[in-house]
Formats: sequence, C-alpha cells, structure tokens
Amino acid sequence: MVIRIASVVLSFAGLLALILGLLFWTNSALNLIQMHMLLGLLAVGALWVIGIGQAFSKGGSWLLGACALVVGAAMIIIGLNQSALMLGPFHWIVQILHLVLGLLVIGMGHICAARYRKGTTSTMAK
Repeated sequence: MVIRIASVVLSFAGLLALILGLLFWTNSALNLIQMHMLLGLLAVGALWVIGIGQAFSKGGSWLLGACALVVGAAMIIIGLNQSALMLGPFHWIVQILHLVLGLLVIGMGHICAARYRKGTTSTMAK
C-alpha cells in the first residue's frame, strides 16, 4: 500500500513539477519556483520510498534501489544549485540536465514500482 501511495505522489508531484519547469523556460510563473522545488522534493522522496521498498521486497533489486537513491540525490543537488551552475550562455546545459534528471526520477520510480508489483504478485500466486 505504501508503494502504491508513493507511486501516486510521484506521478502527480513529478508531472506538476515538470509542467512548472517548462513554464519557467518561457519566463512564466517565476513566482512559483518554491512550489516547483517542493514538488521536486516530494517526487524524489517518493522515488526513494519506492526504490528502497522494492529493494527490500522479495524479488527486489538492490542495484535498482541504489540507482534510485543516486538519481534522487543527483536531482536534489543539481536542482538546489541550478541557479549558480554554469552561468551565462551555456546555462541551458544545466537546465537540460535538470530536465533529464526529472524525467529519470519519474521513470525510475515507475520502474521500481513495477518491479515491486511483479515481485509481490508472483509470491501471491504461489
């Protein structure tokens, strides 16, 4: 049940953070940066819950759980320091990296949740 709730939180928080981030690229809604950061932290927290949960479940993958932790940590580090990284005409590289990490957070969370569901349904069937 915890994995299912974390998966829903990840989906909604990740999608809303993604939409806000795309609005920031168009110089719209810049007053919502704190909301974007909160949604991103919620998404990473949900990723960590899902990643650790599936790693400890029967049939879970420790490697996948470790990758979830690393991707989440990288997202937080890049996200919180984004405004100070590579300023000038090449700042778009940091923005693209942040976007890719955001998509990785959402995708990896769903991969981990699917791995968890696969492990729990196969043990129920036996």
